[in-house]
Amino acid sequence: MTGLFDNAIRSIQIGLDDYQSDERLVSSVRNLYAGILLLFKYKLLLLSAKDTNAALLKQNIAPFFSAEGTVIWKGIGDKTIDVATIKSRFKSLGIFVEWNVFDRINKHRNDLEHFFSPLPEDDTAALVADCFIIISKFLSEHLNTNAKEALGDEAWEILLYAHQVYDYEQAYSAKLMESLSFNHNIIKQIFLDFICVSCSSSLIHPTALRTSAINSNFYCTECHCKYSYDDICNMGIPDLYINSFWSGVDFQSHAFSNCEICQEGIYLLEFGVCTSCGDLE
Repeated sequence: MTGLFDNAIRSIQIGLDDYQSDERLVSSVRNLYAGILLLFKYKLLLLSAKDTNAALLKQNIAPFFSAEGTVIWKGIGDKTIDVATIKSRFKSLGIFVEWNVFDRINKHRNDLEHFFSPLPEDDTAALVADCFIIISKFLSEHLNTNAKEALGDEAWEILLYAHQVYDYEQAYSAKLMESLSFNHNIIKQIFLDFICVSCSSSLIHPTALRTSAINSNFYCTECHCKYSYDDICNMGIPDLYINSFWSGVDFQSHAFSNCEICQEGIYLLEFGVCTSCGDLE
């Protein structure tokens, strides 16, 4: 069992070593991604019942009678599960992973390997910061392992530094957003919480500063996807109410509608404000 875990750690260590060389960036991303997948598979291996041939880890499973006459599911063949199946089995088992973060890593890997798309320096740091989030949390929360001890001091410092850089970038993005004026604090919060629909990055910057948010456009600093003020309102406001719904808040008392005054913005009934004209009760 430890062989799979050791391979995961070694792959991550090699990826972080490659990360320090621009010429080995593709290898870095490939190894980091592979190491993360191996950690996921190791967890499923640990959870697979005895005498099931690592059923949770295998792409193909079939029912067999045990020695006691009960039906058990066993893994068939050597082919292991893909990412989609890992996600499905983790969901069934209640194993939480920030899949939006993992998907960003996967997207960068896919771009680098298949489209030969170079990553700017800031994006590379963000990618490794994403790896920090996935690796450190998974090791501690699901494998009961100290990430620093498992990876070693050198690899841990590389991960930690990239994460600190990304934290700084997030704080800087929030500072730029705070320079804008909004019709209501709830609208400002929607913009602060907004993540890019293309790459799931939270590093969203305005194109103008110290003005009304309505007068600015916005862009993702990672994938450079562009948004208008209305774009973020239209996508962010439903998310606000979905989050409220799942947190147990009465959804019916938090309705929103088109503004009857300007006919352009979204009117938030709970706060009595329009995203466009700012009409207040």
